[in-house]
This record gives sequence, structure tokens and C-alpha cells, in this order.
Amino acid sequence: MVDIVRDLKTINMLVIHCSDSDRPEDDNIEVIREWHISKNKWSDVGYHFFINKKGKVFEGRPLNKAGAHCIGQNAKSIGICMSGKKEFWEQQFRALNFLVVGLMRTYNIKKDRIYPHNHFNAAKSCPNFDVDKIWMFDGEKNK
Repeated sequence: MVDIVRDLKTINMLVIHCSDSDRPEDDNIEVIREWHISKNKWSDVGYHFFINKKGKVFEGRPLNKAGAHCIGQNAKSIGICMSGKKEFWEQQFRALNFLVVGLMRTYNIKKDRIYPHNHFNAAKSCPNFDVDKIWMFDGEKNK
């Protein structure tokens, strides 16, 4: 599969995902990358960022390449994956908030343009937590 190179000015939303696994051995972007390449036959991991259980943020697919994380939204979004299915940790949410605020500022993304994956695919529970209840930043400054 060929990567679609995009102009970073087209980015206007963030889509939050989860890895759908609480297994310790899956708490690694390289495992997710292998799933996406070998099982899905994609060129790379579908997400732009991955946050492990310890709250470390890993870069995935380069931002100038459209993701493979949300059908119909990949060309204009950044995909962020939280490691986990039912178990998420405070340090992950802190890292997610820090990352999201930085991306909002860099790409002029408003808070109402941050979506859980299941917003676009109701058949999925991903990200398995309520995105609207985890924000720690001042929403008034980021509307």
C-alpha cells in the first residue's frame, strides 16, 4: 500500500483510539506496527502517536503521511492510540493531555474537533473511555 503524503495544513482534527489489549507484551508501538503491517498489509502503523501504560509517547506514522486509523477521516486527522482495552493509567491520561494541547496549538485544532474513534464508527467501543471526561486543560482557551 502506498502512503498518501499530505500538506500538514489540512490537519483539522484528532481521533483518539485504544489498542484493545491490556496484555503487557502489547504495550509497545512496535507490536502495533507489526499487527498493522502483517495483518492489515499497511505500509506502517496506522496511528501517528502511541501512549504506553507508563505515559511515554511514541511517534508512529509520520504526520506528513495520512494515517490508517479512521475510515473517511485519515486525510485530515491525527490518530492517537492509548495502550489498553479496559486498563488505562493516570500517567497515560496526563501524557495524552500534554500531547493533545501541543497538537491543538501547532495545528490550530479546537476542542470540538477532538473525537473518540467510536464517533465515526458506532460499532466500535474504541477508545473504551469517555474522551470528554479526561481533559485537564482549560477548555475555554482551546475552544
